[in-house]
Amino acid sequence: MRSSLFTILLGIALFAVPVVAQNGAKPQPILVGVIGGSQRSAAPVRTVRASFSSASLGSASSVEARAFELMNAQRLANGLQSLQWDEEIIALARSHSQSMAEGKYFSHKDPSGGFVDSRAAKLGIFNWMAIGENIAFMKGYDDPASMAVEKWMQSTSHKKNILSGQWRGSAIGVAVADDGAIYFTQVFIAK
Repeated sequence: MRSSLFTILLGIALFAVPVVAQNGAKPQPILVGVIGGSQRSAAPVRTVRASFSSASLGSASSVEARAFELMNAQRLANGLQSLQWDEEIIALARSHSQSMAEGKYFSHKDPSGGFVDSRAAKLGIFNWMAIGENIAFMKGYDDPASMAVEKWMQSTSHKKNILSGQWRGSAIGVAVADDGAIYFTQVFIAK
């Protein structure tokens, strides 16, 4: 019952945006998916345990580290290498989560019309060949990091980002709004 109630109250929407630079052209983000509380995935998500050392996660908060470790556990369970925590892009992930929390919006597009690539440029991050983003929003869960990764893995587009072999680095930034809503932004990068 509690799970059903939280599912109804969840208000989770998840998006995955891969951006790939090709032939020197300006990358164009593509919105590829939305998950709402009423949608269900036909395929169950395999439960895996995270067993990484948070010492390698630099400035990650406990929620950020847990989400990152759970995401990497999913990669390992699918025969992929773990992504490396990228301290250069944590500010990018955190700033977008904070912007959404403060502005009470949920979108890859920020209020100035920018996407992950333009936000990266504003922070002086230019050394990438591909950049992507998953976002999540939720409220009312005891373990929001686990729920974010579970929902991402139930979404074809988010799962594709998480399990892509092109990424080498990632970071997850979390912000909590004054009403308790939690915003996650995961940035993926290939340099």
